[in-house]
Amino acid sequence: MKAAKFAVLAGLLMVISLSVYAQDDLSKQLAKVAGVNAVNYLSPLLSAWGADLNSGFYHSADLHEILGFDVGLKAGAVLVTDEDKVFDFTLPDQIAYTYQGVPFKLTAGVDYDKVISGTPTALGDPAGKAVKVKSTSAFVPLRGQTIFTTPQGFDMKYAPLLMPQAAIGLPFGLEVVGRFVPNITLPNDVGKANFIGFGIRHSIDQYFPLMPIDVAVHFMTQKLTISDMNDNKILGASGTAYGIEVSKSLVLFTVYGGYQIEKSSWTLEPYNYFDPSTSTSIDIPGFSVDGKNTSRFHVGVRLLLLIVNVHADYSFAQQPVLTVGVGISFR
Repeated sequence: MKAAKFAVLAGLLMVISLSVYAQDDLSKQLAKVAGVNAVNYLSPLLSAWGADLNSGFYHSADLHEILGFDVGLKAGAVLVTDEDKVFDFTLPDQIAYTYQGVPFKLTAGVDYDKVISGTPTALGDPAGKAVKVKSTSAFVPLRGQTIFTTPQGFDMKYAPLLMPQAAIGLPFGLEVVGRFVPNITLPNDVGKANFIGFGIRHSIDQYFPLMPIDVAVHFMTQKLTISDMNDNKILGASGTAYGIEVSKSLVLFTVYGGYQIEKSSWTLEPYNYFDPSTSTSIDIPGFSVDGKNTSRFHVGVRLLLLIVNVHADYSFAQQPVLTVGVGISFR
């Protein structure tokens, strides 16, 4: 994903209570339910990124010889379903609202709907849903007035994540895998990000000389951190995965696949959001989101032209992932 788009999405994590169109202390009251709404709004995106994070570790079960290596770029993309694009937004039991200088106290279920179905998640519709005073409200002047607009989405058909990766062969049929992005400043001073991952692979077919296919096992652990410009942590992610892989080389092509057990988790730190529309400060509680994928089967194909390899694979999981990669390889 382009850095600019990633920055926008990272910035989105810090403004969960956006699009408040009312006055007085509406923002503060909405902050009371910010926790559950924030989790439901962001979970599909974070879970998808977690699935991306645990993708693209290998493109062959034939490990490098000693000091053989490859360097490349991986891109994982979770295919977004309709289910991931909407959620039920919950409003407070009561809302204090001012209309033309006159204060009103509105009650859920009577003056407005407490639960707004079909509200876009971060992956959903680019227009939020308007919450309006019901036509049956006793406050006649307020009927039809929009008191709140839910957060908008980004209308994403897939949720991508870009990951640089390098691997080097070691003795005893071992290979070390690394992913690393140094602490970089995101565009428009949105914040800073860094990414590091470490893994190890081990050849199994070396113990069975007549085996017609290559077989290996792998373990990988990763960590991604996004902080503000003052180095205060905003968002953190972790991923772990281990599994078995097989491959068969056919001239220029290699067919590969495997099974993997995995886990991913994202943590949003507590955040203070200043709402300029009401000049109020909102303390948004922190929360954690676990990725949906706990295991996957995947199949793929690699094309190797001299030292350049291009590969793609598809993962069959609760959140399917399409992964592509390109790089250079010295066996």
